[in-house]
Amino acid sequence: MLLVYFAGNNSLSSEGISDFANIKENWLPTTRGSEKVLLVYHHFMDEAPVLVRLSADRRGNVVEDIIKEYPYGTSSVDPQTLSTVLADAEEAWPSAHHGIVLWSHGSGFLPPGYYANPQERLWEGPESLEPDPYADMVKSDDSVVKSFGEENGREMDLIDLRKALSRFHYDFIVFDCCLMANVELAYELRNVCDYLLFSPTEILTDGFPYDMMMQAIFNQPAESAMRSIAQSYMAHYREYAGIYCSATISLVRTYGFQALAEACQTVFRNHQEQILMLDRSKVQPYFRYNKHWYYDIDDFVQQVADDSEYQAFNRALNQVVIYRDATDYFLDLQISHYSGLSIYIPRPEYTVLNNYYKTLAWNQATGLVQ
Repeated sequence: MLLVYFAGNNSLSSEGISDFANIKENWLPTTRGSEKVLLVYHHFMDEAPVLVRLSADRRGNVVEDIIKEYPYGTSSVDPQTLSTVLADAEEAWPSAHHGIVLWSHGSGFLPPGYYANPQERLWEGPESLEPDPYADMVKSDDSVVKSFGEENGREMDLIDLRKALSRFHYDFIVFDCCLMANVELAYELRNVCDYLLFSPTEILTDGFPYDMMMQAIFNQPAESAMRSIAQSYMAHYREYAGIYCSATISLVRTYGFQALAEACQTVFRNHQEQILMLDRSKVQPYFRYNKHWYYDIDDFVQQVADDSEYQAFNRALNQVVIYRDATDYFLDLQISHYSGLSIYIPRPEYTVLNNYYKTLAWNQATGLVQ
């Protein structure tokens, strides 16, 4: 069973409506089948949320069966809502295998509200006073607060997201959201899924290739399907010229994360002073506009570890990141070193963020923030 979860009661509503229509206009599992089931929860502006089953009848016509309607005031970024929808989906169509696509705004591992209002505005470089010329092109917006999802100033904390998803084990989780390919998020979710497909940078509003995703998911093994989607995603954006040729994608396999954490723990323990003194301007960023919480993990570790430590780390990383690709630029950001995962590089003055970071499983396993 696949569940697509559109948390779109926000500034991305029109894009969500378009993606939902795109799903219905392309390949769908048959109505008569019980093994290939596509469920969609959609919540767009000025609508009550609803859970539906999408399928195609013998003539190829779209069948949209309503499973459950939810009250108008439901918040789709409340973890209890996600948990309820997962339970409703399972009750309607019990399955031995689960996959989920999470669609909305996103800011990865950051605590709720921090992306838009960091509380500690300790900027490291000149902050442009000009508005972002690409604001309408990406699924990210300073006017909202978000970790996963955004709705009227509310968002879902990563730890709460993990708890809600822990109801089942997923063959894969796809994040059609900005800035989600962090090692912190991936490690938090390592026990609830086998594969994660996501982007370490922002995502353009075109989002993922819904015209081919369902056919890949329902007709290929999980890893092959995720690779196919990742390749189609990159091919889509490479068809554009100029600024629209902007995309990054990463596919990770979660069972190797413990070895990666152990390799990183060694590096972080032995090089705390170097980490705190590191010139972060020389590390590949995945952010724009001074949102300096997302750096390439490989570039970072390579600059602080000794040779043997780095080799151990790199072997572990390559067991985790099994597919990665990026255009040369993401909008105005050059991508010259791309490992597929971002990481936070700590500074002691960021007390609010550091205190939150200590609650994450990644930090508890590696000791990055002391």
